[in-house]
Amino acid sequence: MIRNVTIQDIAREAGVGKTTVSRVINGNGYVKEETAQRVHKVMEKYHYQPSAAARSLSRQESDMIGLLLPEIDNPFFSEMIQGIASVVERSGFTVMLSSSANTPERDFRILESMHRQRIRGLIYVPACDYDDEENYGQIKVALEQLGCPVVILDRPIARLDYDCVTTDNFIGAMSCTQTLIDAGHKRIGVVAGNMELFIGRERFRGFQKALERAKLPLKKEDILYGEFDKQITYERVKEMLSRPDYPKAFFLSNNLSEAGFLKAVFERNLRIPEDVAFVSFDKISNQDIYNMPFTYLERNVRDLGEQAAQLLIRRFDDPDGPVQKVVVISKVIPMGSERKV
Repeated sequence: MIRNVTIQDIAREAGVGKTTVSRVINGNGYVKEETAQRVHKVMEKYHYQPSAAARSLSRQESDMIGLLLPEIDNPFFSEMIQGIASVVERSGFTVMLSSSANTPERDFRILESMHRQRIRGLIYVPACDYDDEENYGQIKVALEQLGCPVVILDRPIARLDYDCVTTDNFIGAMSCTQTLIDAGHKRIGVVAGNMELFIGRERFRGFQKALERAKLPLKKEDILYGEFDKQITYERVKEMLSRPDYPKAFFLSNNLSEAGFLKAVFERNLRIPEDVAFVSFDKISNQDIYNMPFTYLERNVRDLGEQAAQLLIRRFDDPDGPVQKVVVISKVIPMGSERKV
């Protein structure tokens, strides 16, 4: 019995060429039914299973799905990865994970590397909005050169027409702020995110719109720019809380903003919600261990990842179908930190 059977061995015994065996394995190209049956019979005789590498070379593509994220140390993206991986691996593919560290130059380098790896598809959370002409042109070319389906996740790029899975950041931020308004707060501060990102601007705009509808003022000194960063948020909230007069309620723009905010609050020995109230867009991980109320916008991050992966895999079977834009519904989970005491 032949050990470590190769395509050449199968071809020799079946009396055909290697190209014919490759066509049978991959199901592409014309092969007579009688010939295909003969090849399959030899493969079954030796329990031959073609390697992923062999299939990759014959198809000029791999079974690898690229996943390019801006941050991998953020629990938000960790949960997203779990959702993506569960769908991808169930479908027989493998995830190639990379991080841009929110740097466009790294986006370009990683996409070039993925192009050389001949990835089968890409799930992509961009490092930035790519809204200036030079960067937009570069990212457009980089994605087109991949020659594979692409799903953009969480951070849309306005002018690119790819499948996309997002949250309505504007409505989500409005809902968070309205929760504070409904609790009776008249002065509400904000820890805004990175205003160079579409999601940062949309969340701030949603916050402003909720105040405007309620005819509540927004003082310039009540706006902190936390950049979606824990340390920056901590430093700026700490400074604000050292003043004699600060807002007794806040909208926080993401989970890292919440983590930085709470660190500053706890250092001042302030109580939630007696001394300061808040609602956060997303939640910090392991919130329950703090034994205190947290009100947050629940986006079901794992579902975001799962839907992106499902969209990508469906695109393999329908490459020319209409572009799909999926907006995942979110809702505020009121747990008590929004209360006015």
